[in-house]
Parts: sequence; C-alpha cells; structure tokens
Amino acid sequence: MAIRHHLLSSRRWRGGVAGVLLGAFGVAVAPPPLNAHAASPAQDERSSDSHVEMRAPDPITEMPDLRQYAAGPERKRAFFELLVPLVEAENAEIQAQRDWLLEARAQQDALSDAEQAHLQRLCTAYEIECGTPNTFEYLLSRVDTVPLEMVAIQAVEESGWGTSRYARQGNNLFGLRCFSDGCGLAQAGSERRYQQFASVQESVEYYLHNLNTHQAYLALRQKRAALTASGESVTAKSLIHTLDNYSVSDDYFDVLLALLRTNADLIRQHSEGDDSPA
Repeated sequence: MAIRHHLLSSRRWRGGVAGVLLGAFGVAVAPPPLNAHAASPAQDERSSDSHVEMRAPDPITEMPDLRQYAAGPERKRAFFELLVPLVEAENAEIQAQRDWLLEARAQQDALSDAEQAHLQRLCTAYEIECGTPNTFEYLLSRVDTVPLEMVAIQAVEESGWGTSRYARQGNNLFGLRCFSDGCGLAQAGSERRYQQFASVQESVEYYLHNLNTHQAYLALRQKRAALTASGESVTAKSLIHTLDNYSVSDDYFDVLLALLRTNADLIRQHSEGDDSPA
C-alpha cells in the first residue's frame, strides 16, 4: 500500500446529504435562479461521471468489513457497489455548483444581491478571493468534478479495497492524514495519524475538496482546466501523472495506471454515467 500523502489542513468537512449544493461548505442548498442558459457541452466538455444527477443513499456511517468477501471479483464488486454511488453523488453536487457559476459568469454585471451573496459563499468554500477580475476563472478551476475512475482506483490503492484499518475504523478510504494532537487514528510504530470521518460519504467529499483546493494539487487543476478549454475529455489517465504530491512511493503512477487498466470496465459497470474513456 502506498505511503499516504501529506494533508496540510486538519479541518473536517461534514458531508450533507440533502439539496443540490454542498451545505458542508456553507453553500446555499438552493442557489438564486439565473436567467442565462447553461453552457453548451462544446463549451464545457466534462468527464465520464460528471453528467450524473443522482443523489447519494443515506450516509454509510460504518464501513462494512469487506474482508468477509473473498479477495478478487467478489470483493471488488462489493467495494465498487459501495463507493461509486457516493462519488457520483458528490460529483453531481460539484457539477451543479459549476453550472450555476457558468450561468452567473455570463451575466456577472447584473447579478442580484442574493446571487452576489451566493457567489461569496462559493468563494469562501473554495478559498478564493471574490471581487477580482479573475474571480470566475479561479473558481471554475476549482469547482469541477474529478473523474470517477481516478477516485475509485485511488480509494482501492489507499484502502486496500476497503480493508485497511483506517477504512474500517475511520471510514477513511484515501489515506487522509490529520495533524492536530490526538486526532484521528494513530499509525502503529510512527507519529502519523489518519483522519476519522463520520461517514464514508464524508471521506469522499473531503478528498474531492482537497484535490480542488489544496496547493499541492494545483497541477491537477491546471491540467483539467487546459483539457476542458481545448474541448478534450478529462479522464483518469490524463490526470494521474499530476498526483506527484499524493504519495512518496516511486511507483505510485504505475500502480494507479495498472489498477485503471484492470478495473475501469468494472467501475463503469457500477456507474450511472456514460461510457466515456477512463
């Protein structure tokens, strides 16, 4: 299992399960309506999982012990059945925020007070200074989905198909560390500690928000924005090599690419999205 990446922020983002937008980040559940039409697919081509509009099931507050399933196809199916709907639901919330931003940008000089307030909440949630000439560009580089397949294979690698102690005892599927005294779960034989989450969904939400805001993953956001601007699909394969700061393991990219090759079809079988390349 890869050595876990360093997460510099120890804040815990609590996942909401109702509404369209991320209530956990202080974002209004129902944004003010905008009159402008959403961007066309040609203007904003998304990855394979970004069109999903489903909502997540009730939060899984205790990670099931997947060791009850034999290693191999049976455990893989159980893992993806649990994980994929949660990832798609969180991506759907992020996409809803992005759609609102695209409409707001088109009429930014005529936003109402309520819309301006909503924009400010998004700026706060995504750690962007509002009111600058580049506010929308900075926000749109962060308020964006992450390919389902990449999320899934990182969860596989970082949690050992959901069987690691951090997954079983802390709902932590992504090796997310914490740094305050006595936080989370201690790693035996070291001073490292790992986040505990109230639900598996909260773990997914935290991970996505970390990729979308932390300076360590600026290269990922820049690559994703460049692909979108050029009308290319944002895929797991296109972003894996931007994860330099996620692990200190020398073969991390190779491991993720191998997992992608062997599991992409199975991941998509559990998806409500389309069949775009991984």
